[in-house]
Amino acid sequence: MYNFLKRNVYILLLILFSLVIYHTWFFTLGIIKTGDWGYYYKETMATLNIHWFSLWLGDTYGRVLFDVAQAPTYALYGYLVKFLNFDFVINQRLVYLYPIALLTPLFSYFFLRSLKLNSVASFVGAIVYSFNTYFLVLQTGHMTLMGAFCFAPLVVLMYIKTLNTLNLSRTLITGLLLSIEFAYEPRATYITVWILFFYAIYFLFFIQRELIIKNILRIGIIAFLPIFTLGLINVYWIISLFNTQSNGIIGIFGRLLFGGEFYNILYSFTLFHPFWTGREIASFIPQPIPLYFWLIPFFAILGLFLNKNNKYVLFFGLIALLGIFLSKQVAHPFPGVYPWLYIHLPGFNAFREASKFYFLVALGYSVLIAAFINWLWESQNKTKLFKYVKYLVIFLIAGMFLWNTKSLITGEYKTLFITRRISNDYLIAKDFVKKQNEYFRTFWAPSSSHFSFVSYVHPLADWSIPQIIDNPDGKESKIEEKLKPGEIQIRLLNKPYTNYLLDILSVRYVFIPLREKVNDDDLFFFQNKERVYYVNQLNKISYLHKIDIGTKDLVVYENYGYRPHMYATAEKETIYKDLRRSQQDKICDHCESKVLDYDVRYEFVSPTQYKFTIKDAKEPFYFNFSENFHSDWKIRIGNFNWWDVLLSKNYFLSDENHLRNDAGLSSFYIEPEQVCKVYSCKINKVGGYDIEGTLYFAPQSYMYLGLIVSGSTLIAVIGYLFWVLGKGIYDRRKKL
Repeated sequence: MYNFLKRNVYILLLILFSLVIYHTWFFTLGIIKTGDWGYYYKETMATLNIHWFSLWLGDTYGRVLFDVAQAPTYALYGYLVKFLNFDFVINQRLVYLYPIALLTPLFSYFFLRSLKLNSVASFVGAIVYSFNTYFLVLQTGHMTLMGAFCFAPLVVLMYIKTLNTLNLSRTLITGLLLSIEFAYEPRATYITVWILFFYAIYFLFFIQRELIIKNILRIGIIAFLPIFTLGLINVYWIISLFNTQSNGIIGIFGRLLFGGEFYNILYSFTLFHPFWTGREIASFIPQPIPLYFWLIPFFAILGLFLNKNNKYVLFFGLIALLGIFLSKQVAHPFPGVYPWLYIHLPGFNAFREASKFYFLVALGYSVLIAAFINWLWESQNKTKLFKYVKYLVIFLIAGMFLWNTKSLITGEYKTLFITRRISNDYLIAKDFVKKQNEYFRTFWAPSSSHFSFVSYVHPLADWSIPQIIDNPDGKESKIEEKLKPGEIQIRLLNKPYTNYLLDILSVRYVFIPLREKVNDDDLFFFQNKERVYYVNQLNKISYLHKIDIGTKDLVVYENYGYRPHMYATAEKETIYKDLRRSQQDKICDHCESKVLDYDVRYEFVSPTQYKFTIKDAKEPFYFNFSENFHSDWKIRIGNFNWWDVLLSKNYFLSDENHLRNDAGLSSFYIEPEQVCKVYSCKINKVGGYDIEGTLYFAPQSYMYLGLIVSGSTLIAVIGYLFWVLGKGIYDRRKKL
């Protein structure tokens, strides 16, 4: 036992530090949420997360799932609910919080040890990497990024070993680790892949240096194989996104640069996040750099200078320099480089602000400072004074970074380091909505709470569509420039078309959430209006009817005229008149036509596929689907097979009949007689057509095809690694 403790003392210390610093995560089972890091009910995870490998997500009004690359980690939430009945409190700890807290220091420690640095130096370097201000700021909500940066040192470690040994098993393990990192956050993995690329070049010319064609080819194949493995494992989303109409992936990369005013080379050089205060985060308010932070680059430079002949140290010194240059964004020197890379370097335009490149500084400085400690610890100077100085410097460096964590330990940092509670009103609202089986949306003013219930059957509506279609001619823009955000929202709810719009959006209930500052759930702060203002204003809206669902403070209104998820109309759906009422008027006043009352039934298969039946269809009609218009939504009449989507032409109804209504949602114009001449329909006893079909998001077939390739690759790689492991065990036993 003593020998075990002696050998692993620094590993155990890192674990101890993590348990103390992240004690809220480990020793409580309370709700942890803040900002962008929300909370999800078990019922939500069981529906939304279980279908995360769908290319279309039916939240809000439906959207292409651009972050489908992270499907494995998100889907894991759903599977943990389905098979182990874990709730969000447990799931987020298992998937994100525990790995970040424990594995970040451990993986960085193992990485530094692999560079031939001693255990003391690796211990201090792991503290530098794990507890710098950038990573601590990330832990206010950007846990996907932090999860990826947790695995990055292990990826680099394994890649270095791969090139040193040119071992096939290690290169495949590197590919698997890259895939895990990618499942947490693709942008972090993009940066890591560039590190691997630069290291492969550096290894070839400065470490290996045998520039023979045969050798270059062998090293090149081994160096590229992890990236190739990563690509094959991620084929499922690559081919599906690139086969969406209008190239859906452009939405990820089409954003403008942001935040250049918050970064400069001094922040980067000192590894100081501009919003760090030592307590709560001062979002978008740059802070002065404390004087002692200048010791960080000082010790890093010393480490580089004293180990300038160490090729590993030199390489990671270059990585740190690259990180300093990129993370300053558009600040001097050379302010035009970042915008140029943003436009011209493939994939770089995923980084509309430069803070992610602090990772390069953190990784590089962890090596440089660890190299300095390594030199200091192994110095031949045995004088008593030097010994005291050595310990003092080590404690100083480790202490600087550990001091950053003080506010996490005390709870001053708040965000994800204190627990929250769910008010009983939200639980009542959840049960009220959940027990209703029919499809409808809920709308929250001024916005939804982290504790608002959501599922595929009951998604949340938001303000995006009302704002998009509002004020098409721009006449009222000058008026609204003078209004506060809350007043603009109420103005939107009072537009003459909003009643019909909410109907078409299938909005049944409108909620006014609670104002809970203690729960980091003050949804009224940015609206510049008190909660009572919303209550008073919504009470005046005639189409909303206040109801009592048993809540004490949560206010609920019902919209009686909401539409189902799928329905038929004789005219193209519009927000400017009620088609049902206009048809009734025709019968009463002119008797020119019958009310269109087709029986539309549908079955949810997945977010990308619905089966539907329309009974007794005679006259042409519009088949309405209350999700965002996207040209890849198609209708197939008769039998459906996802594989035939890839092989058959004219498999679906013509795209000419797929229309965007003026709410921005999908409508399909169908002429029963014409359709049933081409496709098989049933003619019922009264002479109408019973039309059975499938509403399908066509690129999902590429997703299924890609999942076959990705799954086969994963099985083959893991199978090969187990075979090698088993063969090794068998050979060793045979020798015995």
